[in-house]
Amino acid sequence: MMIRVNGTRSLRLSATFLVAIAFTVRVGAQSVGVSPTHEHGSVGGQVLMIARDLEVRLAVNALPKDLRDGATVLALGQDGYVKARQGTNPFTCIISRGGGNFYPVCFDEEGARTILPAFADDAVLRLKGASEEEVERRLADGFEQGRHRPRARPGIAYMLSPATYMLEAGKLARTFPHTMFYAPFLTNTDIAGAPGKSAFVDRPGPHGMIIVIAGQKEREALLNESQALVDEVERAIGLK
Repeated sequence: MMIRVNGTRSLRLSATFLVAIAFTVRVGAQSVGVSPTHEHGSVGGQVLMIARDLEVRLAVNALPKDLRDGATVLALGQDGYVKARQGTNPFTCIISRGGGNFYPVCFDEEGARTILPAFADDAVLRLKGASEEEVERRLADGFEQGRHRPRARPGIAYMLSPATYMLEAGKLARTFPHTMFYAPFLTNTDIAGAPGKSAFVDRPGPHGMIIVIAGQKEREALLNESQALVDEVERAIGLK
């Protein structure tokens, strides 16, 4: 299965959502001493590529362990994302390259229908050499012209892999695993959200999400369980 820009399965979503996850981790990190800077404009069309087998194993690492074997996986090739594995549960996993970041994320059926194709379109544009500004403009045009739309109902997306990397001062750096719940038009006032201290709403409005960052003990357990994979990924992307 190929997902292409302007294809019939393109996402109905604002382009600015493609950097929302990086913003989310940045906000939560401010209270725990992690650098809040994530750059998006300096990487242009650069896209990190890794071996197919490693891409599949890293993609499903975003899920809780008992959901990994049943997930569908899309892997990035030279022409875009292709289906590397058909799953049996509601989740579809990819490694996003949006904004120069590099992280596995797994969407439920609603997220796979509405969010995931925008991540795929973003990668295809970058593979073709598009600048950051062009990527955002092309996807934003789709939203303004009615080809893109936000989520229609609540749902969940997982980013629980410790091998999750965001740009920090121009370099990829490991950041916190977290879980995201689609929450259109919910606000922090509604849930007494406090970034870095409790669950909170990122980007209140049609693309809002409740973010729950993994606690210290959970982060330690996730890293311990996936340490060998983290080391393999970091060698593959030049961090070791």
